[in-house]
Amino acid sequence: MPSRRLAAASLAVGALHATLVLLVALHLGYDVGPSNYSVLGAGWRYGGLVVVAAVPAWLALRARLLTPLAALAVTTGYVLWRELTPPGPSFHDVAEFERLAEPTGITVVENGLYAVHYMTDATVWTVGFLFLGALEYAARTEWDRLPPVSVSWPSLPLSPRRARAVAAVGGLLHAAVMVWFAHRLGVTLTGGFDWLLYPFGLVGQWLLAAVPLYLLARHRLFAPATLLAAFVLLDARAELQAGVESPHALYFGAWFVFLGIALAAGGVEYAGRRLQRRVSA
Repeated sequence: MPSRRLAAASLAVGALHATLVLLVALHLGYDVGPSNYSVLGAGWRYGGLVVVAAVPAWLALRARLLTPLAALAVTTGYVLWRELTPPGPSFHDVAEFERLAEPTGITVVENGLYAVHYMTDATVWTVGFLFLGALEYAARTEWDRLPPVSVSWPSLPLSPRRARAVAAVGGLLHAAVMVWFAHRLGVTLTGGFDWLLYPFGLVGQWLLAAVPLYLLARHRLFAPATLLAAFVLLDARAELQAGVESPHALYFGAWFVFLGIALAAGGVEYAGRRLQRRVSA
């Protein structure tokens, strides 16, 4: 398929996905119409819903990478299922909980807002789907039992220079999105040390993605990158119905714990391969 038609088809899938989610959100009474946002805010949210579906669609059409598209279908299906099945969202004025005589005009939604959070955090989901695509590509170029991809992209292991480039770009993408995510959720550090938290988190989020991606691209270690993709998707999943305490604060501030887990898994995988080679020899 020509590249222009490929891009058009992917964007069409993204537009249909965005339309479906927005129609459900509007049907449920959420304030997600264009009049509720600035031009930039509407573009970010609506565009995010398009991109989060267009990227997996493009990977499926261009390279026959199906894992991101399957993950998108499962995620969107879960969001719509939670919104459209009982008990469904219910809207309450804060006065009902505070036992006030007069309504406050501040609305609290129970058992809902899945579609709203999904729309707002679509960028985080996109990063997770991209990492799944990278894992599937690596697996299908590594193991002959799996069907080959339909593109002539470099197979693993990459040269040190290319592996560093992939790790650097992936780390920057992950860091930028996670810093934005932390800012949107209002992640702070007690004592007024936010000026220290965000630079610390920025460097850590870059390392948290760059190191596993380098190990995958250069040394064909799958465990760290698999855990990275799982961390991102579980982080986004936790915010679909987040409470006052955001789980992302732990992921953002204690990134070294997650990096340690990924490196430990990589060490186990490496040791297992060495042992397998000795046994087979």
